[in-house]
Amino acid sequence: MENPIIIDGYAFRIPTLPSRYRANCSKEFGMFVTGETKGMNSSKAEKAGLTRGEFVEMAICAIGQKTLTFKPHYENEQFTEVWGIPVAGGMKSHFHEKCSELSTFLIHRQSQDKMKGLVECFSRDAFNSWVSEGMQGDANEYALRKASDAYFTNIFRFEMVQSEGNYGPYYYLAISTRPITGAFEEAAVKAARMIFEDDQKGLTHCTDPRLIENQTLCLASMPSSGLALPAGAGSNLNGNGNGSEVVDVEQQPVKQLKGK
Repeated sequence: MENPIIIDGYAFRIPTLPSRYRANCSKEFGMFVTGETKGMNSSKAEKAGLTRGEFVEMAICAIGQKTLTFKPHYENEQFTEVWGIPVAGGMKSHFHEKCSELSTFLIHRQSQDKMKGLVECFSRDAFNSWVSEGMQGDANEYALRKASDAYFTNIFRFEMVQSEGNYGPYYYLAISTRPITGAFEEAAVKAARMIFEDDQKGLTHCTDPRLIENQTLCLASMPSSGLALPAGAGSNLNGNGNGSEVVDVEQQPVKQLKGK
């Protein structure tokens, strides 16, 4: 564990091995999980203490894109990797009221589209602000700066919503924002900004070597496309579906992933 970030009497842990959760969107679950849940239904997973509820609210640190393989269902597919500090929900309730830790999970397909839509709203609002302020300077630079600021003035909520598809019911993650409330959330957002700024300087916290290895193997197996290999999770705070959502890494293991 790295030294915790302490702000205004609140502490935020940065694990050495990323604290990665899974949004299990199958009809039997519809909740966030952690640990080895292979062969379990939601009831057994809950009794084993491996479930983390149907939602999480977070101060966002980074949003990045990954091309990943989780056989047998996903091969060289795009995922969005979310990094943040939980402030409410099952991920947070396992911590003392005055602390939390940097956590991450993947979103995919329909959930990923929801994130893209939210990012587009931020960009549209930023464009409107640029025009109303006299269209000074570069519009894209202004929009990126303004949109990024939105991440540090809001708490993000990721919540399971049931839907119906060609193969029956499944869940996706609805994504919304709300204003910051209370001293703990203020501190969490300050910590999130510090982590984001560290990543921009090259002192990366928001990266998981297991997924980097997975992506490296994926891109190496694809036809040459001239794509540059990303160095980490990507702290650009810019979000990139159909069917059931985020892959359950434990239930669909892949040789590329090492460790837990």
